[in-house]
Amino acid sequence: MKKKISVITLHRIVNYGSVLQAYATQEVLEKKGYDVEFIDYYPERMHMLGMLKRIKNKGDKFKKSFIIRNVARIIMFPSYILRFKRFHSFIKEKLNLSNMVYKNDEDFIKNPPKADFYCTGSDQVWNSGWNEKIDHPFFLDFETNGKKCFAYAASFGKGKLEDWEKEETKELLKKYSNIAMREKSGVEILENLGINNVINVLDPTLLLSGDEWSKVASKKYENKKYIFVYNLNRNKKIDAYVEKLAKEKNLDIYYVSYALHEFYKKGKMKCNVKVEDFLSLIKNATYVVTDSFHATAFSINFNTQFMIVFPEKYSTRVKSILEITNLQSRIVDDYNDVSLANYEINFEEANRILKMERTRANEYFENVLK
Repeated sequence: MKKKISVITLHRIVNYGSVLQAYATQEVLEKKGYDVEFIDYYPERMHMLGMLKRIKNKGDKFKKSFIIRNVARIIMFPSYILRFKRFHSFIKEKLNLSNMVYKNDEDFIKNPPKADFYCTGSDQVWNSGWNEKIDHPFFLDFETNGKKCFAYAASFGKGKLEDWEKEETKELLKKYSNIAMREKSGVEILENLGINNVINVLDPTLLLSGDEWSKVASKKYENKKYIFVYNLNRNKKIDAYVEKLAKEKNLDIYYVSYALHEFYKKGKMKCNVKVEDFLSLIKNATYVVTDSFHATAFSINFNTQFMIVFPEKYSTRVKSILEITNLQSRIVDDYNDVSLANYEINFEEANRILKMERTRANEYFENVLK
C-alpha cells in the first residue's frame, strides 16, 4: 500500500504560478510512488468575495474613496468570474484535493489531515505580508501524530523578516525535520534565526523538464511570431519597453492579463487564458518580457529568450533563480535600450545547472522520505 503525503501550499491562489507549482509537486512525488493529497486550505482571503473586498488594499485612492472602491469592484467582477472559472477548472481536473475544505485554524483542530508524511510546499507560503499574518496552517501547526514534517521550496518572498515575526516563526519551525527553501535569501533568514541544515532547492516547476511541460502545454501558439508579456505589477515602463522592442523586431505583442479592462494596452490581450495556453505562450514566444518568477522559470525551462524587469516588491525570488542559473545578464537596466534582445541566451550552462539541481532535489526527497 502506498504511503500518503499531505501537502499544504498556495494551490487556491488564482494565478498560473501557484497552480502549476502545485501540479509539479504532485507529479514529482507521485513518480516516487506516493499518494499525494493537497490539504484544501481555502481561507476567506482567497475567495472571490475576499479578493473583491481587498481592493481597498491596492492603493490610496481605493482606501480613501468608498465610491471608487465600489466602481472598481463592479469593473473587476466579470474578470473575476472568468478567472475563478478558469483556474478552478484546472485545479479540479489536475490536483488531488482533500475531501474536507479547511477555512481556518479551527477546522484543522477539529479535523486534522491524516497522512504518513506532511509537507509544506512551495510558493510564498511563509510570507506574512501576502497571508496578512503568520498563517499557522502553512507551518503544519496542527496534529500530525508525530509523523515526519518537512518543507520543499518554501518561500518568505522577501529578504528579511520583521522583528515581530522572528520568534514565532522560529518556534513554529521546530516541528520540521527537514527544510528546503526556494530562495537563497530564505536560507539566510533561517540561519539568522539559528536554524541550520537548511538547503536551497529549485521551485517545483523546474523539477519537471521542458519536454515534460510541453506535454501539458497546448499547441495554440505554435508557429506564431510574438513577444509575450506577463506584467504582474502593472509597470508602465515594461509596456513602453515592449512596444519599442516589438517595433524594432517587427513582432506582435501578446500579453496575459487577469483583468478584462486592460484591453487598452498595445498588443493582443489574452485575458485569463487556460493554464495550458499560458504555457504555450511562453514556450512559443520569440521573447518573453516579465517581472514574474514563474514566467522566468518557465522561460528558462523551455529555453525561450527572455528579459527580466525586477518588481519593486518581493523581487528576491526572481533574483535567486537568475543567480542559480547564471542568467543575471537578462535583467533590463535601461527601459529605453532594447539591445539586450540582440544577445541570444546560450542555455547550455543553465540546462546543466538545472539537471544538477534536480539531482539534489531528488536526493533531498529520498533522504526525507526514506
